[in-house]
Amino acid sequence: MTSLPPVYSFPPMYTRQPNSLIRRQQINSWIDIITQFCEGRKCWSMNAEGKPIYEDHSNVTNEDKKLFTNVELQRTVPQVFVDEIWTQMCQDGKALRYEDGKNSSMYYILWNSLDLWASLILQWFETSVKLNQVVTLYELSQGDETINWEFHGMPELLLVKCLKPLCNRNRATILKDDNGKPVGVKVI
Repeated sequence: MTSLPPVYSFPPMYTRQPNSLIRRQQINSWIDIITQFCEGRKCWSMNAEGKPIYEDHSNVTNEDKKLFTNVELQRTVPQVFVDEIWTQMCQDGKALRYEDGKNSSMYYILWNSLDLWASLILQWFETSVKLNQVVTLYELSQGDETINWEFHGMPELLLVKCLKPLCNRNRATILKDDNGKPVGVKVI
């Protein structure tokens, strides 16, 4: 588990800087904080307030409050600036927005690009001799054969998004159940 970088304890990080060049650097620093935090904890998503969301709740620690609030400094990033950070993360391909079904915004955090995730998944199919075989999304995300792979534990909805580049290159086909829900993939 990684600790937060020193810039997280720098008080001006919690105030939206008026100079656009400095603000862009500030936003980039927040993007780095979020992606490093999530990668270090294998946290795939956060809510709009910066609270980590764990699929299995196994990695929850006392540190996992809202990332945009620093209790030690008694500082919180204003929501308007938080929204700007999320917008930039989505534009930079570092986050994907989705709805959690309760009208709340959630974000998948991408410490790797979708193309890089697709390449890693393709590499797993090649090294595990699974090409031209149907593999369920559950097997790919939670199966014993993927435990040592970086994408292990990835939520299935995000996994489908990461498989899209392979589909676009005609290297993969996503299989759906009778209700249209993706359930498996075949990579050639």
